Amino acid sequence: MNSLTMNILGFPEVNRDITVEVREPITQQVIRTVQPFLDGTVRVPQIEPGSYEVTLRHPNLTLPIVRRPIRVLPVGDTSVSIVIDPSKFRNTPIEDIPDANLEPVRALSGSVAESVASLAEKRPGEAILAQDWNRMASAIRDLAGAVGELTRLVSPVGHDHPEFVRKFDEMQENFSTLLDTLSKSMTELQRQIKTQRLKQQVLDVLDQAGVDKESARGKEFLELVNGLETKVAGSPSEFGRETRTAAVQLTTKLEQLLEEQAANPALAGSAPVKDLGAALDLSKTQRATTYGSELAHLGKETSRFGVKGLKLTN
Repeated sequence: MNSLTMNILGFPEVNRDITVEVREPITQQVIRTVQPFLDGTVRVPQIEPGSYEVTLRHPNLTLPIVRRPIRVLPVGDTSVSIVIDPSKFRNTPIEDIPDANLEPVRALSGSVAESVASLAEKRPGEAILAQDWNRMASAIRDLAGAVGELTRLVSPVGHDHPEFVRKFDEMQENFSTLLDTLSKSMTELQRQIKTQRLKQQVLDVLDQAGVDKESARGKEFLELVNGLETKVAGSPSEFGRETRTAAVQLTTKLEQLLEEQAANPALAGSAPVKDLGAALDLSKTQRATTYGSELAHLGKETSRFGVKGLKLTN
């Protein structure tokens, strides 16, 4: 038994509310649940060496803050640093912009009206004196200045409400982050469904062929599927590459099994063999580079084979 020490860095304000889960990576069984000290230090004593998955959760967030694999060393204590992105907790209030003081503009506009009021009483044929003209020109100039000042006070250059623009940009970024996280979580769930379904299809073929799953031949099949199960947290490109490799190897193993049991022609035409062959053919075409495109591909497999009888552990 060894000890695991984790240092949570990046946003100490949330350390007191964080829950740290240490899980078995394949079964997702929670091995330990601990809370950090206020300085972010987490101590997990007496833990077996091996691979684990650490999940950090906060009551204000639906999805985990951080989810990453770790390895506890077989000799000595293991120390791991985990950095929290503060942007996951960002919720900036909309700025309170003070109301513009429009009283000077209102007063100037009123004085313009008063200064030109007498000019509106001219009769036909009555002369317009130079002082009348100058008074009207001065009033137009003052009015133009008041309108210009009004546009600067209530309509800043670029946009009427810059505080809303900044808040909308923040909300868009937060939504994009949430969408990416949800896509990643949904993809990993579909990957688990895929690997469990593939394992069941392999077991069905072994049963149909009369091969014990504990035999050397049975283990050759199952080890390939078990290896794929350990890659469910990888990127779309990584998981696609591992899936194609495992599918090619399983196809080779299946062809060898059919050759060995050539005396049993019913095996090649049986439903388990056909289903496994179809699943492997689909897996060989998995070349998604984004979570969205991978979800679409995995959805085709679920539509084709379903999830009946599968049990996922949490």
